[in-house]
Amino acid sequence: MARDDATTLRLRTRENFGERFAEVTAWDVPKSDRSPDGVKYSFQYGTLDGETIVRYDTFPDHPDATHHHKHTQDGVEAVYFEGLLALFTKFKNEVKTHGHNWK
Repeated sequence: MARDDATTLRLRTRENFGERFAEVTAWDVPKSDRSPDGVKYSFQYGTLDGETIVRYDTFPDHPDATHHHKHTQDGVEAVYFEGLLALFTKFKNEVKTHGHNWK
């Protein structure tokens, strides 16, 4: 993401779990049609060889998806966004259900 004076990095972390990883990046951005909540994020859990297991993001041009959505191997579904901390906690708990003790 291109940085400008109105964009602020809120969260960036990566955890490695052997052949899998979790990576989280989130920014405060100016509110706009493409970012109505003033936030952009990508929370990715997948394999080192490129398989997505779970991903939450706000990519606005994804067909048939709401602004806040979740990708799984079964497809894309809408996500009720209650804030970055709540979504981060939910994501970490999902990673834990795959057997990784992410503190």
